[in-house]
Amino acid sequence: MLTLMLSCYCFNIALALSVHPRSNSNVGLPNHSEVSRRDAMTHLSRSSSAAAIAAAAAAITSSSTTPPADAAASAGLANKLSKRDPAQLKNSVFNIPPGAQVYPEFLRGSWDVTMKYRGFLFPSTTIAKDKIVADVGIPGFQKLSIAQVGDVGREVTTYQMSVDPATGLEDRKVSLASSINSHLGYDAVREVLYDARENANRLSVDFVPQRTRNANRIELFCNARESELVPAESSASGRTVFVCSEYVRQVTFGLSQEFGVARQAVGNYAHFWTWRADEGGDKSTVTGNLLTAAYLDAQDPMFFDEPSKPVVVYSHDLVAKKRS
Repeated sequence: MLTLMLSCYCFNIALALSVHPRSNSNVGLPNHSEVSRRDAMTHLSRSSSAAAIAAAAAAITSSSTTPPADAAASAGLANKLSKRDPAQLKNSVFNIPPGAQVYPEFLRGSWDVTMKYRGFLFPSTTIAKDKIVADVGIPGFQKLSIAQVGDVGREVTTYQMSVDPATGLEDRKVSLASSINSHLGYDAVREVLYDARENANRLSVDFVPQRTRNANRIELFCNARESELVPAESSASGRTVFVCSEYVRQVTFGLSQEFGVARQAVGNYAHFWTWRADEGGDKSTVTGNLLTAAYLDAQDPMFFDEPSKPVVVYSHDLVAKKRS
């Protein structure tokens, strides 16, 4: 039942976030133009009707299944996601440095991942949407402000993901470089510096000089990770489900209007992945969902209005095909 609830949550959140860029010709998000994501989202949010917002809220709060009492008592990540409430996706307070993420057997190997944009949601009840949209520093409103999803509103992106069959550790050099280049639509990454054994919580991305105007270098610092494997026998659907999260502080260095001074932008966000093994024992395909929660930085003037809950949640569907 827990995994069924988890699957329902991801589906409902994705549905709730689904102001799909192709569903209305008047509210499309351009995929390849030079406008910022914030400008596109401003246009989109103004075009959304009250009925659409009400439907989104209903999709989040409604479910055909009620979680069992023992699941409600659990403090695990799966239970957190099963609540179908964006307010549960609170930012993590930095404490003990987390270890590297280890993936289960069904996710190990090399994959071609297709990521499909579903939409976004403004869950804050304390800050007006127009104020949020006007804040250019929120992750996702500018390209490359979320490294893993370099262009949040890009409709479909395909990239490579590689997980070591023996250790279960992801090759972040391959996965992140491929994702960034695919989201941008051209090769911009010169090098990804990462060693999970030496320091699993810091990663650097160097870009080809003058290749992209939004970043010359990105530094990623992971503050927390969580993961949980729910076995197939515990799921009403009979599918093994793996959930994992990563809380990130991103520092982006780029060109500024002042000569000789680098622009520095800081953003805080968290990724919440849900991966489901394919039905029928087909090990060549896995499906999933990625929720990305964007938080206000402590230096943001609105920070004390929403210090821990996300101000924007983005949703993407995932289909991974094993590479031959």
